[in-house]
Amino acid sequence: MRLKNTGGFTDIYAFVEHKISELSKREKNFYNLFLQMFSESENVMVESSDGFKIKKVTYGECKQKVLSVASKLKARLKDLPNKSMVGLYMSNSIEWIQVFWAILACGHNPVLMNSRLGDSQLQTILDCHGISVVVSDGEAFNVQTILLSEIEGEQEGQPIEFSDWGDKVYFMSSGTSEKVKLCAFTAENFFYQISDSFDIIKSCPQMAEHYEGELKNLVLLPLYHVFGFIAVYLWFGYFSRTLVFMKDLSAQTLLSTVKKHKVTHIFLVPLVWQKIYEEAIKSIKARGEKTFNKFSKALSFVNKHQILGSLIAKRAFKEVREKLFGDSIKFLITGGSGVPEDVVKFFNGIGYHMANGYGMTEVGITSLEISKKRKQRNLRSVGRPFSYTKYKVAESGELLIKGKTMASEILQGKTLEKTDFDKWFNSKDLAKEVDGRFYILGRKDDLVIGLSGENLNPEIIEQQIECSNVENKCLISGKDSVPTLIVEVKGYLVEKEQEIRLELGEALKKANVNDQIQTVVFTADKLLLDGEIKVSRKKVKDRYLSGEIKPLNALKRADGQLSALEEQLVKAFADALQKQECEILVDSDFFTELGGTSLDYFALLDTIGQQFGVDQTLIRSWGQSTVRGFASKIKDM
Repeated sequence: MRLKNTGGFTDIYAFVEHKISELSKREKNFYNLFLQMFSESENVMVESSDGFKIKKVTYGECKQKVLSVASKLKARLKDLPNKSMVGLYMSNSIEWIQVFWAILACGHNPVLMNSRLGDSQLQTILDCHGISVVVSDGEAFNVQTILLSEIEGEQEGQPIEFSDWGDKVYFMSSGTSEKVKLCAFTAENFFYQISDSFDIIKSCPQMAEHYEGELKNLVLLPLYHVFGFIAVYLWFGYFSRTLVFMKDLSAQTLLSTVKKHKVTHIFLVPLVWQKIYEEAIKSIKARGEKTFNKFSKALSFVNKHQILGSLIAKRAFKEVREKLFGDSIKFLITGGSGVPEDVVKFFNGIGYHMANGYGMTEVGITSLEISKKRKQRNLRSVGRPFSYTKYKVAESGELLIKGKTMASEILQGKTLEKTDFDKWFNSKDLAKEVDGRFYILGRKDDLVIGLSGENLNPEIIEQQIECSNVENKCLISGKDSVPTLIVEVKGYLVEKEQEIRLELGEALKKANVNDQIQTVVFTADKLLLDGEIKVSRKKVKDRYLSGEIKPLNALKRADGQLSALEEQLVKAFADALQKQECEILVDSDFFTELGGTSLDYFALLDTIGQQFGVDQTLIRSWGQSTVRGFASKIKDM
């Protein structure tokens, strides 16, 4: 199909090359980056839906809104010295993008605030770096906080002059307040990231494929995260493709949004891909053992044969794809941490194109497996480094990186380190190189010494241990440096205790580590904290050693008869968590005891809202996470 949104060029490749060439001729600053990004004014920049009608905003409309917001914001920031840091604390939305550019247009440098760090931690960072202003969509801090709602209600000020824009964008790494890094990227750093994206589509045409003449990228990863900003927004926004925003983060909304908007590209972290995979497998198993065995054999065949396998996958798994995302999907990316082999084989096997990528807050996005061969992608390599990046594996096994896409400077506490782009940066990730491709094996910091003195790689071991009724596993160096496996139990019941322990014991034997791990601790406490995208072994270790993570005590159902309201809520909890009703106690916490995630919680709120006729915003404000808590609030309505 002929594309109509490529600036008059006949194909996407010529258009992309032209756009990169135009920026290369100009000074690489944020003003020029902005002009080029919004130059295709008629292209649809954002699509969103309230559940009924699809709303579209063009690049031209968004550009005018940026200028309007900047005009209003500049009056508020008139006493702030030029090039000051200004915090940006907002949820994913087109307004986030508009405020981001407005801060730069006002001559200041946006600090993309990581909401997963928590308010007190963020306040410490603001104080440490002297950040005196935050633009927010609701949260207030102990500095000047400018609410988005206030900006929207004001009259426009003087038109923005494009003489002196901000020159840096700061990303926050994860960690404790003292160890959080602010990584500054310039427009030039971003230019090289954009140029790298052209290398991808030249070698991997699937990345540039459109559906019915359009390319639409789902915006689910947080835009304040380097993966979300560069891979989801920058790579596609610069070339005037369409971004699709979700009205909430429930799993149901994710699937319906992809189909309704005919999304073509989805970039997610392994945790979310694994959850989608597990739900799909559960659905297939529910159709009977015979059906599941036939599916497994067909999937295995497809993953072993390239051409014939592709033909079979297209027909044999059409129904499976329809129940997931449909056939508009052209490219899936996973990145941010290790992804299980079964997950990648599933998505590649049923007819999608899933690839594994690599990047860090300090270096940006630096590689992606761009092989057309399914077998190669299933090996989960992160590919070869992009044109402006170099990799090598140190003698210690750690991946070293250097190149022009790296952050120009890094702030940690009061220490400022300017980047020498010819100097190797130690990622602290363990890696290996095979035929020019690189494989991430885990974190150097996470290595655990086994009982025999052998180094144990937690990431590899955790993936090898398969056990039902287990939500998360985390191998740490525990008390007295004893190798300790912390096991978060899913839907734990007293009568299943022995069954789970026996199954885990067999899994440890199968992984050949049963004689290396001395202690196994079962817990009902969450290992993956709310809002996190992967389990932090350091946090788990600190919480375990401090006593915050407690060994599991037997759970018992509350005595007495449940009310009709509580019974209805128990069912809603069970549906959202994909559990049996007998596993839901009236005082069981949705997160810490029942293992729910943010996606599950949004699904629960949606169900409660529909059943009891309550606005989801109001329900969220209740802050409840137990059946008894929700029942109390509903009774008081």
